[in-house]
Amino acid sequence: MSRASCTGRASARAESGVAAVEVALLVPLVLLLVAGLIQYGFYFSAQQGGSAAAREAARRAAVGAPTSCDAFRSEVGTNVAQVATGGLDIRRDFGDANANSKVDIGENVTVTVVFQSRDLDLPFLPFVDGGLVTKKATARVDYLPDSTIADCL
Repeated sequence: MSRASCTGRASARAESGVAAVEVALLVPLVLLLVAGLIQYGFYFSAQQGGSAAAREAARRAAVGAPTSCDAFRSEVGTNVAQVATGGLDIRRDFGDANANSKVDIGENVTVTVVFQSRDLDLPFLPFVDGGLVTKKATARVDYLPDSTIADCL
């Protein structure tokens, strides 16, 4: 009986050491997985936010609002601010299908939004395109309240 109880204690001590080693090996992998989920969650959220901002800007540009480039960029920048970090490139391009160098009803307007997504800055975790998000949206021009409306490049 004495021998069995000694063997049982020694076995329990050896197994507790094995469990500690297993935990030490698995915890970094689990943390890497969680960090990756958070990182890509930021990126996909930025993709959705950029796409929504570009669509909204294209819809507004299709009816001539806002007319100035500064107001246009400010409005789009406000919509993207929650998901973007760093620089923000916003372009509004009215296609000149009639080749008359002015914007006509029925032509297309394309809005392009380019910005940097939030990043956890973990060097061992790769990121899609370095976190750069580029989204485009196109709409047909329906109304132009001002003949001076132009591209914002």
